[in-house]
Amino acid sequence: MSKDFFEELFEKYPKVINEMNKTFTSHDFILALAHKNQTAYIEALYANRDKRRSGKRTPFLIVHARLAQELANYPKLIRRVGTVNSKDIFGQPNTSVQWEKVDEH
Repeated sequence: MSKDFFEELFEKYPKVINEMNKTFTSHDFILALAHKNQTAYIEALYANRDKRRSGKRTPFLIVHARLAQELANYPKLIRRVGTVNSKDIFGQPNTSVQWEKVDEH
C-alpha cells in the first residue's frame, strides 16, 4: 500500500529537483517535496505509521530515509558531492547528503 504513495512522490522528483538551488541537501529536498505534495506525503507517513525502529514508531524516519535514497536514481539531473551538517525538518542537527545539479551541456 505505501508503495503507491512513494511512487506518486517519486514521479515529482524531476520537477522538484529542477526547482532546487544548484546545490542542496537531502533535507532541503524532502522539505520542498513534502511542501509541494502534501497529500501524498501525509499518506506515505500514514501508511508507515506502525513501522518501528528500536521498538519505537518512526514513520518520519522510514519515509524520509526512502525519499532520500531515491535521489540516487537521478544521475542525469544530480550528483552526490558529499555529506554536510544539516538540520532535519524538525530542526534537529544531523548530517545529510549534499547534491549538485548536473550541468546541461
